[in-house]
Amino acid sequence: MVASVNHGILLGTIGRYGVTVRYQQSGIPCASFVLVVSEHGKDGKDHQTSIDCEVYGGKAESAGELEAGQLALFQGKVAKRRKGDAWETLVVGYTLTPVMLPVASLTGSSN
Repeated sequence: MVASVNHGILLGTIGRYGVTVRYQQSGIPCASFVLVVSEHGKDGKDHQTSIDCEVYGGKAESAGELEAGQLALFQGKVAKRRKGDAWETLVVGYTLTPVMLPVASLTGSSN
């Protein structure tokens, strides 16, 4: 077997539909959301990637309080699941933490 590590850390904004919390039959909460990650390309433009994400348990309930557009740090692992006849790739997480920027960062001023 080849050695590998399946752990990712993403910093991005919660997608336009926010976070949806549902409960499994066992009663365990699951929060689903899209995390939008931006990067600056060689062409000088910003490019966005939308990543489907899920988090379970107590972290899912607190994730439900996050709003669309809010900056968040997400840690998890890449997973695949069957959706109909196809497979989809998503990130299943351990923690989702809201990130608060200093007011100067939001306004662009240094004072």
